[in-house]
Amino acid sequence: MINQDIPEDVICCNIFSRLPFKLVTCLKVVSKDCCRRLTGTEFATKQATLCPSCPALIHIGPDNKSYRCSLDVLSSTPSIVGVPSSKLDFLGCHLDNGRFDILASTNGLLCIRYKPYYDGPLTPPPTILLANPATQQSQPIPGAANHLDMTSVVGLVFDPLDDPQEKTHKFMIVKAFPLSTINDTLVKVNFISFSSDTGQWVMSSNMIIANMKEVICQKVVYASGVLYWDYQEDLLWFDVERNEVGSIKMPWKMQGFNVHEERHSIDVSSNGLLMCTTTNKDGLAIYQLVRIVNYHWELKHTKGWKSIMEMYCDEFQFCHSMKLRNGCQNKFYERWFVRPLGLEGGRWVYIGVRQKWKTRDKVLRYDMDTGKVENTGKELGNAFAMKCAFGYRNSMATLPPIVMSGSQDGNCDGKSGD
Repeated sequence: MINQDIPEDVICCNIFSRLPFKLVTCLKVVSKDCCRRLTGTEFATKQATLCPSCPALIHIGPDNKSYRCSLDVLSSTPSIVGVPSSKLDFLGCHLDNGRFDILASTNGLLCIRYKPYYDGPLTPPPTILLANPATQQSQPIPGAANHLDMTSVVGLVFDPLDDPQEKTHKFMIVKAFPLSTINDTLVKVNFISFSSDTGQWVMSSNMIIANMKEVICQKVVYASGVLYWDYQEDLLWFDVERNEVGSIKMPWKMQGFNVHEERHSIDVSSNGLLMCTTTNKDGLAIYQLVRIVNYHWELKHTKGWKSIMEMYCDEFQFCHSMKLRNGCQNKFYERWFVRPLGLEGGRWVYIGVRQKWKTRDKVLRYDMDTGKVENTGKELGNAFAMKCAFGYRNSMATLPPIVMSGSQDGNCDGKSGD
């Protein structure tokens, strides 16, 4: 029951808005007036800016029952972090005729690509959508089909905390284009971006020539005004606020190692810093990217597989063929495919483990503070589609409106600033 000594508008606007999304939805039954306030755009803006971050991981995979694509949230606090429905009906696409991929996730908003299964003269091009699974809202990005292909990964810039007084915010989608140069060791990278406040795709005047391999980017994350592209051995960064670009080698490359079967994931910690989680035959390690004058990596945590399994052997009992005793623990990484799925809040590392001939990962959660390992009971992905899990923050943030420019398709002509 609402305290009669506190005005109801204060409770709804200043107290409820500081609660995580999942708890807010439970409060809609308090009264009709509360329900009206909690479903308004003004409340959504306040909740997106005032609510403390409740981080999680999110991914899209086939539902175990219907085999349709669905959303799944990985969280150490599932009671307060979640989405109203795992179904993707709110995207407005034909669920049975195509597949979905998360391209980016920033402050509660997702950038999702929908691609029909079959190609033909009448097949529509891929659709890129901006969506908030918490509010079940989505909208297509104009001109995306002409600027992004099926191998494209993009960065999503969205900061509801930039100006809490603003009732509307903007978002930006940025794509990096690496191109080979005459020198085989150098790659030229250009950037094209779409901004909701202009409704146009713009070729940036920024570019960088970096000493890196021209490989497919695995993942892009956004942290504290900076976008980061994971090019396996190289990290490309674009400071949106300062309009600066640069690159840095991944931590194991800077140390001069060519680690055999090294796997990694880049994520954002709860304090807005970029983290890189790596796994190899020795164990797992977590690095933090620090910028004082220039960027450099700092080792924050490391743990060997043998030490982990000796303490929490029961959580690895699905590895029954190894029996996890004595020398078998040392061969864990050789016999099983192990990869970091993501980092939640800078504390919990999610690890996918499967036999190399199997198609789905068992999901384990490792607590860096306590060293504890838990089997979440979930399975993820398959051997042929190594989809990423992205950092996710539950938020009632409304989708920024897209300004419709004179060019309705949102195309750019390739010139800087156009």
